[in-house]
Amino acid sequence: MDCEEIAQCPVFVDEADSAGYADDATWILTASFVILTMQSGFGLLEIGSITSGNEVNVMLKNVVDVLYGSLAFYFLGYGIAYGRPSNPFMGLGDFLPDGSDDTTQSGLQYSKYLFQLSFAATSTTIVSGAVAMRLKFTIYCVFSFFAVIAYAFVAHWFWAIDGWLHQLGVHDFAGGGPVHLLGGLNALVGIIMVGPRKGRFDANRPASDFAEGSPTSMLFGLFMLWWGWIGFNCGSSFGISGTRWVVATRAGVSTINSSAAGGVTSIAYSKWNSNGKYLRPRDIVNGILGSLVASTPSCACVHTYVALVIGVVGSLVACLINDVVTLKKLKLDDPVGAVGVHAGAAVWGLLAVGLFADSALPGITVRDGLFYGGGFTQLGVQGLAIVVVAAWSAGLVLPFFWICGVLFGGTCRNPRKGLRYDFVDGGDQLTDVHLHNCLEDPTGKLLSELDLVLHQETSLRRARGDDNRRRTRRTRGGSGDPIDDTEVWDAASDDTSIREASPRDNETGIEQSHPPSNSGVAIQEGSLSPEFATETRERYKHGHFQLFRSTRRISS
Repeated sequence: MDCEEIAQCPVFVDEADSAGYADDATWILTASFVILTMQSGFGLLEIGSITSGNEVNVMLKNVVDVLYGSLAFYFLGYGIAYGRPSNPFMGLGDFLPDGSDDTTQSGLQYSKYLFQLSFAATSTTIVSGAVAMRLKFTIYCVFSFFAVIAYAFVAHWFWAIDGWLHQLGVHDFAGGGPVHLLGGLNALVGIIMVGPRKGRFDANRPASDFAEGSPTSMLFGLFMLWWGWIGFNCGSSFGISGTRWVVATRAGVSTINSSAAGGVTSIAYSKWNSNGKYLRPRDIVNGILGSLVASTPSCACVHTYVALVIGVVGSLVACLINDVVTLKKLKLDDPVGAVGVHAGAAVWGLLAVGLFADSALPGITVRDGLFYGGGFTQLGVQGLAIVVVAAWSAGLVLPFFWICGVLFGGTCRNPRKGLRYDFVDGGDQLTDVHLHNCLEDPTGKLLSELDLVLHQETSLRRARGDDNRRRTRRTRGGSGDPIDDTEVWDAASDDTSIREASPRDNETGIEQSHPPSNSGVAIQEGSLSPEFATETRERYKHGHFQLFRSTRRISS
């Protein structure tokens, strides 16, 4: 809806003053602020999903989403999406928007600009977590500008009065197609082009190297996104005058219902997926976000009880795509689950409009869905929109990454080389150290010193011939409860690894293979095991100096 259409709405025509404009502009601005704070939620979710040592790099990518995205939207994006004059493909005016001589029209344009900018920034930032720890920072800066331009065309098709999909009757109330589907598919293209993290699928590194760095941060990010989504969906009423406030409140209830049903479903899914053992934070986060994405296109045109069904399916779609399709079947490395959450759930949300839309609901214009007597017409239009967005992403973003890979890599035979970080030390880990001069962990010095002490003690034991003892633990009865911590070392082979496999032994074991990816230091032969290094760091952070007693047991 453009400014001229808004000005012709009956509620504005009947107003003798600008009260209606002011109320609507206030609502739009408030929603815009809420949506832009979702960038913080995305950042927290992403740094919690990746491995430690890359948090600053990911957060800076979220910063440049707003920086370069704002410039792209101001110079080109707004004019392409909503500029006048326009044609069914794109807008042709209102570049560098600066209002007009009419005060009211200027206010409407400014408020609309901020709201649509928040949508464009959200679509772009979906990609940052999906390609974390691999895509070069400079290339991502260029992409954050380019992605807004790609978004602007799709936004015009869906929402401009003369957009060709809009004329066909596509319904997407709050951005399931231009924001989430396009962002999720762009993330999929980026994941394919940049490739997985080193060792992710070839068994050269343990699975623990790719575990979520901070599930707590993931959950904090979920809360920020969850409440921001209400501003996302409710704010898309673009005002509260007339019957718009009814539409906004109905969208809010539908959003909450969808997320609640999806969250409960994700709890059940997590239990089922772990054979009743765990509630994995990743499953809960992806399930709730998937249900929110699914509610985005349909929240204003369906009954609130239907939103429950939409949320349940959206949650399952997000979790199953991430766990089964992308990870196990396709071997795609998506640390944040962007493909399932945004692309997969958005497809379902758009199709749900064609199934459940009710034209009798006040304040909304839409055809009836299949289950409300409307036949397949609306469902077909929604399906066409999905295919169009997928083709647009593949046809535009795939060449973008290929060209960037060739330009930065210097060869067209292997564009992936030009897209990726390639650090001599640390592989594709620890981007904060290599790129931003940020020490990943202040306890790194302590770990280095402990590593040196243990290495020296092992050498001394060999020199004294004390390595023929084996570390054992006597137990009381058959319970397995330890009553002694006698260390007995084994030198049957030339390595320095502890032969016991119990978790307790691994706490103080010495290992030659893989250094702990979270330690921030290079671990040499005879170093701390990943488990002990991690425990050491945590104890040191919290002032538990018993770690020195544990170390003493090894060297005594």
